[in-house]
Amino acid sequence: MKPVRAVLLLSFLTLALSGTARAQDNSRTLLMQWLADPDVYKEHDDLFFLTGTGNGVVLPLYESNDLTAFRFKRDYNPSAADPAYDYCFLWAPDLSKVGSVYQLHFSGHRVPNGAACPPAGQEVTTFVATAPDLNLNFGAPQPINANTTWPRTTTGTACLPQGCNRNIRIDSATFNDGVDRWLFYVWFQNGNNISSFKLAAPGTVYNHAGPAVFATPSYEEGINEAPELFKRDGRYYMVFSGGWYNSQYAMYYVMADTVPELTRARAVRRLSLPLKNSAGRLVQSHGHNVIVERRGEYFNVFHQGAFDSAGNLTSRSTYKQRVAFKPDGAMTSLNQVSVRWNRLAGYSYSLDVVLKNGSVVGPCTSVTLLGQANKTVFDGVCRSAGDRVVTKGEIAAFRIFYSNNNVWGPFVEKAYDGISDDVTLELPGGVTPFVDLEWSEEETTAQYSIDVQRRDTGAWIGPCIGVGAVNKSLAWTYQGRCDTPGINVPLSNIQAFRICSAVNGDWAHARCGAAAYDGRAMHSRINIP
Repeated sequence: MKPVRAVLLLSFLTLALSGTARAQDNSRTLLMQWLADPDVYKEHDDLFFLTGTGNGVVLPLYESNDLTAFRFKRDYNPSAADPAYDYCFLWAPDLSKVGSVYQLHFSGHRVPNGAACPPAGQEVTTFVATAPDLNLNFGAPQPINANTTWPRTTTGTACLPQGCNRNIRIDSATFNDGVDRWLFYVWFQNGNNISSFKLAAPGTVYNHAGPAVFATPSYEEGINEAPELFKRDGRYYMVFSGGWYNSQYAMYYVMADTVPELTRARAVRRLSLPLKNSAGRLVQSHGHNVIVERRGEYFNVFHQGAFDSAGNLTSRSTYKQRVAFKPDGAMTSLNQVSVRWNRLAGYSYSLDVVLKNGSVVGPCTSVTLLGQANKTVFDGVCRSAGDRVVTKGEIAAFRIFYSNNNVWGPFVEKAYDGISDDVTLELPGGVTPFVDLEWSEEETTAQYSIDVQRRDTGAWIGPCIGVGAVNKSLAWTYQGRCDTPGINVPLSNIQAFRICSAVNGDWAHARCGAAAYDGRAMHSRINIP
């Protein structure tokens, strides 16, 4: 039942957003309709090139001077460029530069000129073409590492004798780490998998993700593909997509200190979540992205899938959205916000979102869905408002209404910057029921434990939550009890949290990081030096 609402005026917090919160454009913007699997090559801060999957016959190329308005440059038709072969089902191109030469890797099928394409008994593979200058007039495609035992272009359906991870199938991505140039690609076995090799040393293959090598959760549907590599502040990132393109498609990533460490042995973090309506049908998906930096700001360029009322994919188009970074290097999510509020005894809650245009979507998440809960994850769908889709960049503020008699008048509002992953609202007279702790990831094999410092005595209780419970997790919800010693330590009596990490059980040489706590906050992020 939709709560009865009194007539409400916009609060001063909403009006205040005309300053700081609106200073940066965090909106999601359409770059190219009907274009999927986008890749952006940056020549410099005022010249970018965009390509992606188009009609399957040609690969379109666009250019831009501001990473916002793109104009058509040319199509690349490999069948026209190669007098000996025809190509079809072209997708997932990658633009890069080696010295003064431009390269275009792409996935597709190849047959003799005039033959049916694709033929029976052929699997998709990857080719590369080159262009001498920024006219991007690419020549005939060439196979990769032909006539070798290295990872290579192969049109047959069988795995190579050296292993399935030597078949360069789809979604190639080049990356220069400053010392070596790498080629990442997807191969098939029990689903889609990601591997790489150094172009100067192709004999060694590094496996990064996928069900043939790593355990993957069911919602990824056996698909790990579309690798994207970048480096920031000394950290390496590998972003990839999971799920079928017409199903649970979403973006994930791992971070590490070196390229070979970018594997699922590290923490796998969500970058996006596919949207579903109140009936559980798909509304929107996101994936196959590239991270682009311009003048110190980072942007996620990705394709967005649209679905009809029955949950069937109808189109994919390329969008851009700004991404920010947390103190430990983690990226802000494309479409998730953890909204928390303190507890009033006997009260229930309802959530509205205030948009930057001054309108209010309410209830976005009604009391029927929230009840007496004190947190929710806003994922972009207001299921209590006709499944309206609202992107993070449209939001100016969150409102929590609270009631103990189903009369909905009082509320608290918190301004929102359009990009953060966490918002906490303080209800007058409320108490803090929990605190969500998050911390930085250390070595690949590190395990963690949680200590608390008492406010009354200054003494540390360590561990409060031991390694047997925390293990390799990077987050924990503390609700007032130290499970390891079996004692209660209420949040009001905690003045600091400490996270310790150790490798191979060597807690004598643990490394720890601490953060002060005020007894009321519902979220704390801790960095381990």
